[in-house]
Amino acid sequence: MKSTLAITKEVVLDFLEKQDYINLRVLFRDSEDADIAEIFCEISLFKSISLFRLLPRLRRVEVFAHLDLERQEDFIMELPDLLVSYLINGMEPDDRTRLLEKLPGEIRDKILSQVNPETRQVAWKLLSYPPSSVGRLMSSDFLTLTPDMTVKEAFQKIRWTKTLSDESLTYLYVVNEREELIGEVSLTTLVSTDPLSVSVDKIMRKSVVTLDPSHPETEAVQVFRKYDRSCFPVVSEKGKLLGFVTSDDVFDVAEEEATEDIHQFGGHGALEDSYFQTPLHTMIQKRAGWLALLFVGGFISCATLKAYEDVISQWSFLVFFLPIVSASGGNSGTQAASLIIRGLSIKELSESEVLKVLSREVVIGFVLGSILAFIGYFRAYSWGLDPKIGLILGVSVWVLVLCGAMAGSMLPFLFKKLKLDPAVVSSPFISTCMDVTGIIIYINIAGFIMSRFS
Repeated sequence: MKSTLAITKEVVLDFLEKQDYINLRVLFRDSEDADIAEIFCEISLFKSISLFRLLPRLRRVEVFAHLDLERQEDFIMELPDLLVSYLINGMEPDDRTRLLEKLPGEIRDKILSQVNPETRQVAWKLLSYPPSSVGRLMSSDFLTLTPDMTVKEAFQKIRWTKTLSDESLTYLYVVNEREELIGEVSLTTLVSTDPLSVSVDKIMRKSVVTLDPSHPETEAVQVFRKYDRSCFPVVSEKGKLLGFVTSDDVFDVAEEEATEDIHQFGGHGALEDSYFQTPLHTMIQKRAGWLALLFVGGFISCATLKAYEDVISQWSFLVFFLPIVSASGGNSGTQAASLIIRGLSIKELSESEVLKVLSREVVIGFVLGSILAFIGYFRAYSWGLDPKIGLILGVSVWVLVLCGAMAGSMLPFLFKKLKLDPAVVSSPFISTCMDVTGIIIYINIAGFIMSRFS
């Protein structure tokens, strides 16, 4: 019997409420592991565990591997130790490492003491690499060929090695007697080779791009982006093949990196878990520091305004346009900073191009400032205000947009030079800086124009 229903949370919960376990099993059988795992993450823990027990034993590992890390941790705390050991033993090494490194030390040690010795050895080996390194992303389950092996012998070895995943067969790595990587051959090349008596060294590619297990995982992201491949081998300093990294693991790293940059650019610390999984006190702690710092920075704007109290009382019209003048500089700086931070993050820009970027942003700031100055001048004129006021508004906006573009584009380079994350140049940080600068520039331009043309 084949299920005609698409798997959704509503359908699954309806079957569960009716205790229709036959249709639930049919539905699970005809659904993808990732879709089942997604539903398990959306419903309550009690219900997801009840449904998890209905899965065939061979599918439990795959569904468990697709769960969010938070839900995986919940399952580990609730499921029997024997079932947890079975799940950990069956996971891919890279997925297993990602889970184990998030668990508290006591729970991790307890789990590893219950798995089989081979799994324990591999797990400790991968966990021995530095956090956020390529070694933590690596899968050590791979198949190797020798250069003197024929294509027919290679097929026989693949056929008899039944424990490998599909992703480990995309590329087959060729090693010498010292287990040093000397080449690779894709499964496609192997299948299309004729005759079968051809040796592997005749069809393998000898120039292979490799990864270092001790390097930061962000370097793996750059390598995958540059060469556009599904996996890359990982080798030691002496060239010994250690494992491989696949694109799905690198996508997760790229997503985490992008999320961290967005959080920091928004003016708060990066969250390690999802929004609802993050405790309320952690959320407040992450946001309070930046918010308090920016609030204190706002007092600088207040002090600047107080310093020009006499000027403002003499020309009260300056207050009317102060918000849009300050905002124009902050908006211009935020635009420039977001582009530069993104460029530095994906290696489109380098520190050696700082002058080239500055010259480009000067031109952009000049043009954008001219457009906004034109709009500001004629808006003031349409309100029937003195042309001098329109001129003050236009010139101030022009200068601030230009300054904002220059500051927003240069601050990320400065932070990178200081070995800091460029994403720390947050949008609120730039806005606060440009508020203070905007007040000084605006009032001084107003004073100059009013004194010259009165």
